[in-house]
Amino acid sequence: MGQPDLASNSLTSYADVFADIINMVVYGGKPVLLEQNLKPFYLNSAVEKDGRLKGLYRDNCMEDIQNGIRYVIWGLENQYVPDRTTPFKSMGYTYTAYDRQIEEFMKQNKETHNSAYVSQLHPDQKLVPVITLVLYYGKEDIPEDICSMIRMPEDEAVQKYIQNYSLNLIRLRDLSQKQAEAFRSDFSCIAKFLSKSYTKSEQIEALKTDRQMLTHAQDTLYTLAAVTGDQQYLQIYEKYKYRGGMEVSEVAEALYQWGREDSRAEIARKDAAIAEKDSALMEQQAEIERLHAEIRRLKQAQGQ
Repeated sequence: MGQPDLASNSLTSYADVFADIINMVVYGGKPVLLEQNLKPFYLNSAVEKDGRLKGLYRDNCMEDIQNGIRYVIWGLENQYVPDRTTPFKSMGYTYTAYDRQIEEFMKQNKETHNSAYVSQLHPDQKLVPVITLVLYYGKEDIPEDICSMIRMPEDEAVQKYIQNYSLNLIRLRDLSQKQAEAFRSDFSCIAKFLSKSYTKSEQIEALKTDRQMLTHAQDTLYTLAAVTGDQQYLQIYEKYKYRGGMEVSEVAEALYQWGREDSRAEIARKDAAIAEKDSALMEQQAEIERLHAEIRRLKQAQGQ
């Protein structure tokens, strides 16, 4: 896991941001999933590989608890690079979430002395669905299912038994302007900066009038720095962090002002370069005039 992943993992771990993303993607922006119903669902586990234990870590996973009953287990994975093994990893994450539920039922059965020795689970012990969304920040193509990564046999009789596993891949750079504006949490900044519907100037102008307060300013700005490669976001955070709050418009205004300063500095640099060339050109012209004068003097001397 790289630094970009750490930044976005931290941002999407907050219940308000987590719920906001699910609501936009699944429910079209309607506030169906409530942040107060979310509870972390810890899934980190280890598998043996080459005689050693290898960690299997999810980015963020939460369970939706409604009236004391687990309803759905949601997972959010942040993907920056076109990792072609992502479909297999996601399949593994899904399995571990179901396996965790099975273990819970088996432990419960053991404690109540009601073990289902052969069937493992009783008929009324049903698992809740596990749904994983992969938030993809990159531009390059990425496989969306495991069959696209499998060398499929030509035999159709065999093909029909090969079960596929598809990603719920959210290409953030393909979001429309309407979709980007459907976010209500700090993640709206990320969506607007990535959405292909905005040009950079339009992004700045739209955000300059956004009075939304950043709830998680550090993680939002660190994620923006990771997404854009612009370290100025970190400088903005350092400037405002002691004040206790920051509006989105202030971030945009700081970027705008720094852009103007950069433009002025670039103009000054070019002006200095032009002045230097002009000075050199004037010196050359003066030298040419001196040589012409010397030639005229020599010709006059020869004519006497």
